[in-house]
Amino acid sequence: MGRIVMAVAMAVLAISVCAEEHGKAPHGGAMVELGEHFGHLEVAVDAGTGKISAYSMDCDHKAVRLKQNEIEIEISHINKAEGKPLKLKLKPVANVLTGEKEGETSEFSVQSDALKGAKTFSGEIEEVKFKGKSFKDVDFKFPEGSVEDEHGHDHKK
Repeated sequence: MGRIVMAVAMAVLAISVCAEEHGKAPHGGAMVELGEHFGHLEVAVDAGTGKISAYSMDCDHKAVRLKQNEIEIEISHINKAEGKPLKLKLKPVANVLTGEKEGETSEFSVQSDALKGAKTFSGEIEEVKFKGKSFKDVDFKFPEGSVEDEHGHDHKK
């Protein structure tokens, strides 16, 4: 009985730690929460080149490989400007050092001249398949991160 109580206590503690830890993005981007303390997608932009990258990770900021051919993101209100939304298809990035390859990687990216000089924008991730779950139409703001409800959680799944 004591082991069950200890296991439950450790699980609750792990969730609490995840809730507290998702603020600082390892690549300097916006942290987008996937589910309630399930995982994250960090969205980073190099405003000089217009390259946008997405990094999938657990709540300890450890890379999680995704088995996807692309991640589609719709971008709007770049630097608060109105206009037609920009649809981008981020492609998988292979990494020889980590053994990641296209179709099984934690990094996706694409370059777009429309993002050169971008400091702020709104985004929506069409779909991410993360650890067996599918997260669709996940809204975020750059550089803030997840669009949260009144309790501080993004519940879109």
